[in-house]
Amino acid sequence: MKFIPTTLAQRKKYYQFQFDQKKVFDWFKKNKISPPQLCALDMGSETKIVLDKTKIGKLINFIPRHLQQKLIETLPEDVYYDRNRYTDPKVALKKLAFKESFSDLNFLGQELAFDIDANNFDCSCIDVCEKCIAKAQRNSLKVGKKLEEQFSRIGYGYSGRGMHVHVFDKRAFSLSIKERQDINTTMRSFGIDPWVSRGRIRLMRLPFSLNGLVSRIVVPLSADEVETFNPLTDKRTIPTYSSSASSFLS
Repeated sequence: MKFIPTTLAQRKKYYQFQFDQKKVFDWFKKNKISPPQLCALDMGSETKIVLDKTKIGKLINFIPRHLQQKLIETLPEDVYYDRNRYTDPKVALKKLAFKESFSDLNFLGQELAFDIDANNFDCSCIDVCEKCIAKAQRNSLKVGKKLEEQFSRIGYGYSGRGMHVHVFDKRAFSLSIKERQDINTTMRSFGIDPWVSRGRIRLMRLPFSLNGLVSRIVVPLSADEVETFNPLTDKRTIPTYSSSASSFLS
């Protein structure tokens, strides 16, 4: 199985006609957390497919006031939201010292989240296959179950090549780096990317954005959906510029 990167024309069609920024902000509202103060655009760091060649590989941070228009204008490879919360996001944007966020007086906290990529598992496939993705799904439920020992509001999402697990409890935002590392030690066998949940990496794929590496939509899921969810056929993952999932697979 091989996922196909998006073209600039496909990105434009998706963000112009299918993407709905209201759905994005409604997701944050539904989960009772404040919307992101900052977002970030990956301008072709992996595919090298970029509208402005001078921006290849660059990460553009911005305040998402006019989110959809920004995406249409820039056609990014990937879109992320900043899990950090700041007293003043403009100060954070000016400093761009995000690796030191936890020691910055402008820092208020960070959403606890886990990234489980399908290619984190040993498999005979060259890149990612159905078995890898299914394992990421099963393991995301294991992560969620483990988190339920400490937290009450857990969310899930399909990221394009794996799964996300979110913790929406208010007290999780105030966890220290040490406390996040301690939680990580209980998740080692589940294929997580530890640098994400440890807190040093602040970015997470934006729900309903387009994963430009694999031509798939980032889809929030309920716990009941995770195990039976099929990202190869579920219409929620497939951009409308394709008539079927097979258009992206070979």
